[in-house]
Amino acid sequence: MFNSIALDVIIGLMFIYLLYSLLATVITEIIATQLGLRSRNLKEAINRMLTDEENSGKLTRLWDSMRLIKNPKNRIITNFYDHPEIKYLGSTGIFKTPSSFKAVSFSKTLMCVLFGDGAITAEQIDAKWKVIIKNAKNAPDPTPTDPEEEIEDPFKMGKNEKILDYESGKYIKSLWDESSGNIQDFKLHLEAWFNRTMDEATEWYKRKIQIVAFLVGFVISWIFYVDTFSIVSILSTDKQARDQMVSMANSYIENNKMDDINTRIDSASAKTDSQKLNSFLEVKQVLEADIDNANNILGMGAWLPDTVTVIKNKSGIGYFPRIDNFICKNKIPVNGKITFSGYDKWKYFFGLLYHHFWGFFITAIALSLGAPFWFDLLNKVMKLRTSKKEAT
Repeated sequence: MFNSIALDVIIGLMFIYLLYSLLATVITEIIATQLGLRSRNLKEAINRMLTDEENSGKLTRLWDSMRLIKNPKNRIITNFYDHPEIKYLGSTGIFKTPSSFKAVSFSKTLMCVLFGDGAITAEQIDAKWKVIIKNAKNAPDPTPTDPEEEIEDPFKMGKNEKILDYESGKYIKSLWDESSGNIQDFKLHLEAWFNRTMDEATEWYKRKIQIVAFLVGFVISWIFYVDTFSIVSILSTDKQARDQMVSMANSYIENNKMDDINTRIDSASAKTDSQKLNSFLEVKQVLEADIDNANNILGMGAWLPDTVTVIKNKSGIGYFPRIDNFICKNKIPVNGKITFSGYDKWKYFFGLLYHHFWGFFITAIALSLGAPFWFDLLNKVMKLRTSKKEAT
């Protein structure tokens, strides 16, 4: 069983992770909103449905997987998104493409792109497929040997105009064959295909957000000096700081519920783009007081104060406010204080990245796990601590 000091250090560390993972979540959502990641992810999924995959090497695929703000551009995807059924679902701002639409909109738009607007018969669809597949292969017009063998295009599609890639066209044609000439069943097959793809696209989006959350977490760790190793060291040796962090963690768990926090974030995500930023900033303001209190207790922060006071104790020389002492080398205290220049402050800021890179890296991984993970884990550990005290 953990002794009380180790348990309290763990509680303090998890509380820090909880606060900053909430901040990372808010900032990540703001970035996702500003970059239109949801709409880009949806467009990438539709593009993958309608176009064939290009042969590429491993390095190209790796680079492609790292591109978070893809915006597919080709005639096929442009035709799809230019259809009024899809176009008018987007905003009139910078990101005109919609971030989501229903399966029925997908099937209706694809039917119109493939076979034209208005009513259409099964016979016309069968005839049109010959043109679609031919043009998808970029083959020259066939020379019919018999007038009855001539491929009829009832919608007068331009010569070699490609509206689908070949493999995608073959798959959609197979859905039509499964429908046995029933147009309504064909639409249902298209909608089911869309829903299956969107389930996978959701996973794509989660992975992209995970990468953004890690990068945001690393920057937060650097800016606020949230080095896991340093925090553990401080909490292990400073009883007052340890007790204060445990008290704050206990108060936070008692006064907040993860469902309420998720509701605030989710409700902000559900709003229009023009409202999202203000909503996320409101959530951030709720966190700032707790984060400031934690920073004051642990002395976190990547920006040097103008002066620090030199403190001599049994363990050696310390500084108030608490800072990393690498910046104090070759500095001579005057009246027990050290004064820093603007150059010293920038040197300290970038020096932290050099001296604490791995501490920031571990913190970033922890923050990317998300606030719900740390809230649930902290809640369980607090109960363990309470039960341990009652047992003694």
